[in-house]
Amino acid sequence: MKRYWLFKAAKMMTLFVGMVLLASIVVMLLWNALIPTIFDVAPITWIQALGLLVLVRILVGGRGRSGFGWRRGSHWRGRWESKMGSMSPEERKKWKEEAGRQFCCGDTDRMSEESAKEDGSMEANSEA
Repeated sequence: MKRYWLFKAAKMMTLFVGMVLLASIVVMLLWNALIPTIFDVAPITWIQALGLLVLVRILVGGRGRSGFGWRRGSHWRGRWESKMGSMSPEERKKWKEEAGRQFCCGDTDRMSEESAKEDGSMEANSEA
């Protein structure tokens, strides 16, 4: 059983190294075909192309399984949903009022009037 996993790990590592090597060669070929003629700079080696790939990954690349950062908001969405889910209805209402005051273009009087109306109608419903 252990040999199977070692073989599989070696195969995956070889595949990874091959893909990185192939990507760096493609970057080298594209760079050497375009950049020296456009900007009058020297061609690069495949090691320099590999360094460029690493640099681009550091500067632009994402983290984890999200590729280049296309789905970064999903982490925050999950945290947001769990936070809102753990709030009671009263806490959610209070938070919405506070957020409305903070983000609603300064129209807090209208917001407070509407919330007062809602409170009055809720009290009337609870008494009935």
